[in-house]
Amino acid sequence: MKIGIYGSVYAGNVKDKSIDYIGVDQGIIHLIKQNIKPIIAIGDMDSIEDKDLLKTLKVDEYSCIKDDTDTALALRYAFQQGYDVIDLYGVTQKRMDHFLAVLCLLEKYQDKQLTIYDELNKIYVLPAGKHKILKDEYYYFSVFAFDESIITLKECHYPLNHYYLKRDDPLCVSNQMNNDYAIIENTKAILLIQSK
Repeated sequence: MKIGIYGSVYAGNVKDKSIDYIGVDQGIIHLIKQNIKPIIAIGDMDSIEDKDLLKTLKVDEYSCIKDDTDTALALRYAFQQGYDVIDLYGVTQKRMDHFLAVLCLLEKYQDKQLTIYDELNKIYVLPAGKHKILKDEYYYFSVFAFDESIITLKECHYPLNHYYLKRDDPLCVSNQMNNDYAIIENTKAILLIQSK
C-alpha cells in the first residue's frame, strides 16, 4: 500500500494526489495549501504557530525531547498501518543533519519502497539487480553505495562495466542518460539520486 509523508520544509506540490498523506509538523500546512487533508498529523508540532489548525485533524503529538525524528515517527506509523510504498516530501533542505538522518532511514528500511522528492530531485534505493531508470523529468543521475557493490552503467554518458563502488567513492556523481533511460546493474543495494 502507498502513502505520502510531507515534512516541515516546502518541497513543491506532491506528485500523486490520489493517495493519503501524513503531515509532519509544518508539512501539515504544505498539504492543506494543496487541498490535501492529512489522515494524521505526527510530530512535536514545534513549527505550528496556529494550533487551531490541529483541531480538525487526528494528531499524534510528541514531546520535543525524544529519541526519534518526526520523520522517523511518521514512517513507523505508516509501517504499522501496513504501508510499504512511501513518498517523502519536505525532508531535504535547510537542516542537513535532518536530511542525513532521513538518508539513514532509507538505508535502514531498504525492504520498503521509500522515495524522497523535492523540487529538483528524486532519491531512492535500488535493490540488487538490473534496473531500467526512466528519465521522466530528471536528466541527471548519481549513484552511491551503502555497502560495496559491483555496478554496471549503460545507456549513459559515463558508462561503467563491473566497477567496484565503495561507500566513500563519489565517482558516480552527475551522470546523464543518453536517451530516455539508463540501465543500472548492481550486486547490492545502492542509493540513486535523479536530478533536474
